[in-house]
Amino acid sequence: MWFQPPGGRLAQEQQAIAALVAEGWVKNVTWHIDEVQATASVDVDFLAGEKWWEAKVVYPFIYPYAPPQVIPREEAKWSSHQWGRGELCLEIRADNWHPSLTGGDMVRSARKLLETESKLDDIGMPLEVLSDHRFTEGQRLSWELIRLVLTDELIAEVERRDNVVSLLELSRVEYDLSYVFTGIALIGDTNFDAWTDGGVPKQFSTYGVSIGRIAKLEKGDERYLALTNADLAPADVWQHFSDIPIDGPKVVVGILNGKVLAKFLGTDTVFEVASVPMDNQQRAPVRNDAVISKRVAIVGCGSMGSKVAASLVRCGVSRFLLFDGDVLKPGNLVRNELDWFAVGAHKVDGVVNRLRAINPKVDVDSWKGRLDGHTSTASILNALEKLGQCDLIVETSGSGQGFSVAAAVAAQKQIPMVWGRVFGGGYGGYVVRSRPGIEYPPLDVRHQLYVAMTDPALPKPPDDSDIDYGSERDEQAMIADDADVSVISAHLSRMALDTLRPSDQSDYPESAYLIGLRQEWIFGAPFETRAVTLPRIAQESADD
Repeated sequence: MWFQPPGGRLAQEQQAIAALVAEGWVKNVTWHIDEVQATASVDVDFLAGEKWWEAKVVYPFIYPYAPPQVIPREEAKWSSHQWGRGELCLEIRADNWHPSLTGGDMVRSARKLLETESKLDDIGMPLEVLSDHRFTEGQRLSWELIRLVLTDELIAEVERRDNVVSLLELSRVEYDLSYVFTGIALIGDTNFDAWTDGGVPKQFSTYGVSIGRIAKLEKGDERYLALTNADLAPADVWQHFSDIPIDGPKVVVGILNGKVLAKFLGTDTVFEVASVPMDNQQRAPVRNDAVISKRVAIVGCGSMGSKVAASLVRCGVSRFLLFDGDVLKPGNLVRNELDWFAVGAHKVDGVVNRLRAINPKVDVDSWKGRLDGHTSTASILNALEKLGQCDLIVETSGSGQGFSVAAAVAAQKQIPMVWGRVFGGGYGGYVVRSRPGIEYPPLDVRHQLYVAMTDPALPKPPDDSDIDYGSERDEQAMIADDADVSVISAHLSRMALDTLRPSDQSDYPESAYLIGLRQEWIFGAPFETRAVTLPRIAQESADD
């Protein structure tokens, strides 16, 4: 610990406190060093504003790389600049602390704060020490038990309804230290039809639905006064939003010039509700706008397919066709994008819900089954017809036969196709693509890649690298963890996005890439990427 070396930092701290004693405004210094518990603190009494303050300076275990705390030895409210657990919020703090400072500097800062606040101004009011807090939104909300999320669209609809009080349908999700309410819909009444917020996932309607009241406010009207008066009882606030007597906890919301004012009405107490503002900042690159209208097929919604689908919807793809015939089981959770909420459902249904939870406005169609499985001819033909209408096929089934069917549709309908695999054992994988008029059809490209990977000049791949995992037999479960699958899936997502853009804007000079995650086979180091040069139609035509 920092205080253990003899003559080290502890001696420096003791000298700093002793210097304050010598100045005459610090006394009764008692050090507490517990090497067993690895704690260090010092009790000091210091004079500020003609009053002696009994304080404790508590040093953190990572001292001197974080500041000590100055707190009252007995629980007390000393200052308006004081955290909930008693620690004084001083001008020296975590964001400007430097190891050259000492606990003595912290005591000096505490004295300056309390001495300033003990003085009176010209009209007899205590002087105010201006706050230098620069809290993030996350810090501000960390103290808010009850929070409310309303989309800009819902707020606009409430303002359109003017001063009519609407019934607000809310979801409620409980976390360890907070409750988050989210506006789902406005219930229809004699004035307006029902309105559902299309920007909120439909799944929210299953999370502890509550019914509140919401209305547009005018500054100074009765509802505004009810929401801004801290002395009113729950029933007194409620009566301004409903003629029906309050019969349990309720949420009431007012919209004033786009600003949200809200209260949670408990049995006997009115609680403040913090509004979580929308964040409409642009984060995705502008070039992703080119993929918004594209329809992408994901053939296989297992560990890789589920991750690629979720990544693509975040990147702006908003139209999907999903294929998979398997059911999600607890054992799949070690590397699938889905979680326990989808266990027992078909993977394709779970991924549909996942995409809608990320982008509620996504257009997603699905087909339960295997393209190489026992299914009626009519059903297969209908699925293949839909597949042929997509702008890109992402093949992640892990099945040789499933690949062949997807490849046949891609070749016949002249649709680009990308696919990837994780090598058994998780030491790496590959991503590859076939674009009409540039690369050869997918079956040919797959053979070209096989020839390149089995070149006699290269070491033989590990034995389990070419297992057909699409069979989904328990004894053939792929050995690879979530990190392995996530890395290769991310590369495949990037190649899919690149393929959706015009070919002259491509970032990838080659058609296939081998990605190593550790030193094995041809990979000399982790994260080594090897481009594989495959024959291209355009190149061979030029050679002729």
